[in-house]
Amino acid sequence: MSTDSAGLVGLGNSLHRRGSADQLADEILERIVNGQIRPGTSLREAALADAGGVSRNTARETLRILVAGGLVQHYPQRGAVVCELGPDDIRDIYRLRMIMELEGVRVAGQLHPDQQERLRQAVEDFEAAAASKDVAHLVAADISFHSRIVELAGSPRLNRFYRSIANEVRFGFSVVSVLDREVEQPGPLIEEHRQIFLHLTQGDTTAAAELLTAHLRRFGERLYEVFSRLDDDRENTATSGHRNEKRASAAGPVA
Repeated sequence: MSTDSAGLVGLGNSLHRRGSADQLADEILERIVNGQIRPGTSLREAALADAGGVSRNTARETLRILVAGGLVQHYPQRGAVVCELGPDDIRDIYRLRMIMELEGVRVAGQLHPDQQERLRQAVEDFEAAAASKDVAHLVAADISFHSRIVELAGSPRLNRFYRSIANEVRFGFSVVSVLDREVEQPGPLIEEHRQIFLHLTQGDTTAAAELLTAHLRRFGERLYEVFSRLDDDRENTATSGHRNEKRASAAGPVA
């Protein structure tokens, strides 16, 4: 487990002006998603308070918010640690996404004008984010589009549950966008979002569900493959480090 606090440097630059636990949590979450704070990093209450220029109470509340958001986990005697998502986590997340988003499509029927407008805006926002070549904007716009689909089910509880896994989705999408250069070739995603939107506006929920299923399944498999490689890399690094320690121990003390 890493205890390196380098990813926290500079938090106070904005927080001295803004100052709440929610805003501090948002900034830390952004750093987790974009890789500045790495999985396995220990988030100490005292370090957060110092870096953010806030009280220990505010830092404690920040950690509570982060744990509730899903990308930080609290362990007894170890404190808060940035989660290390594995391939099985990705598979579970996308299984849940499939259930929730398809429920939105199933219930949709003929869209009301306000539902259609929100979806249209989400499609346009995604296209604008793709044109900006900014990974963070692309990820946020993608999640916004899919959240609009879930909202079609008309269930506040389903919306809350979807939001509870949104940070994990953001993290996974960000990793793939960087490693696979998704931001440089967003054309297929743009077209799929447009087609899902068009099917929904036409009331063709069957076609929308089929395209959405293929869309989520393909992207879920890509994430699974990427996180499987990352998992293998972590295991190889750990094995290599253990071998080096054994060699150093066998060599005896250096004079």
